[in-house]
Amino acid sequence: MVKKLLLILFLLTFSTDIFSQDDDARDKAILENSLNGIHDVMASPNPFSVTTRIRFQADEEMEIDFFVKDLLGNTIYSQKVKTKKGANSIPFYREELESGIYIYSIKTKFKIISKRIVIK
Repeated sequence: MVKKLLLILFLLTFSTDIFSQDDDARDKAILENSLNGIHDVMASPNPFSVTTRIRFQADEEMEIDFFVKDLLGNTIYSQKVKTKKGANSIPFYREELESGIYIYSIKTKFKIISKRIVIK
């Protein structure tokens, strides 16, 4: 009888720890996605021949890293940007880049959003 009670007590304690860890992970994920959030990211126009604007919404003022890479993963452009709460845009100029597909990314403390741009 005592062994059964100890087993039940152990299982209850162990399962409570597992559920609290799941709750902590879920709460952390919600916090990361709701704070310091960048969303609605898009390049317009895309494809482009001379210049495009990377437009996005920021949930608060923050500093982000904006960078563009070629398809081999080489960084060809990088810039630190201070956002404002609400609508933001970053101009990007083709300059000497060849026509093709490139990947642009916005990096915050919590996540990186990457999308494709095409230069005609």
